[in-house]
Amino acid sequence: MACEAMGCKEFLMQNKSKFGITEGALRTESLDLCTENVRCIAARQIRDNIPLPSISGFLNSCTGLVDTASGIDTKFASLRVTQAKEELVGCDTNNPGVRVIVKGQVIVRTIPCDPRCPPSYMAIPMELVNEVICDFYSTKDGCRIENLKNELPYIDGSCMVVNLSCKISKEVSPTCSRYIATVKGSVVDKLWKYENIWVEGIRPYPAPSLTVCEKFDRDFCGGSETDTSDDCPGQSLPPDCQNEN
Repeated sequence: MACEAMGCKEFLMQNKSKFGITEGALRTESLDLCTENVRCIAARQIRDNIPLPSISGFLNSCTGLVDTASGIDTKFASLRVTQAKEELVGCDTNNPGVRVIVKGQVIVRTIPCDPRCPPSYMAIPMELVNEVICDFYSTKDGCRIENLKNELPYIDGSCMVVNLSCKISKEVSPTCSRYIATVKGSVVDKLWKYENIWVEGIRPYPAPSLTVCEKFDRDFCGGSETDTSDDCPGQSLPPDCQNEN
């Protein structure tokens, strides 16, 4: 929330109609919260050059070949995470760790043969991270935790921050050409413990309002960037493109 240039109360009151706030004034209250307090943090800097499954202008897949005779637009690249998973491993050893798995899709855009036609988009699945992390640092003093096994009895769960981006480049050789996805960024794994704390906070929606929460299923839910519906119609295609499969 953009409270840097002003106080949070002032920011909320300036945007009250946008945020659905009906109160004329906001009060600061003391709140008793059970929350997830991060005790240990591990970070990984990611910079990988991943060859896309392409040879001489073709994208290979298990079900055949997709013709991209005009090539891939290297000015466009999009990366989306489709799965992020953590699990404790080696708990029966003296050197336990957290296995971090991140999978995603690199979205590429083809260059259409006919400039009047829109480009096509393809999602190429790939495994971005699959690693067991053992070196965590304490949020109390920033020091490396020498024995993670002694810390785990105080840990109730984990969460992960994935901050990755990509760009596409083309490598050309006398025999073939291929496209490279350069993925860079960071993955931060956090181990937390439930804590009970008192904090001062602003309650923008006072009683008798009711707050109901729903946890999203983070599994990939399908769809594509070229899907359209009646609510969000796509652009009209030139006549020569409307009958293309």
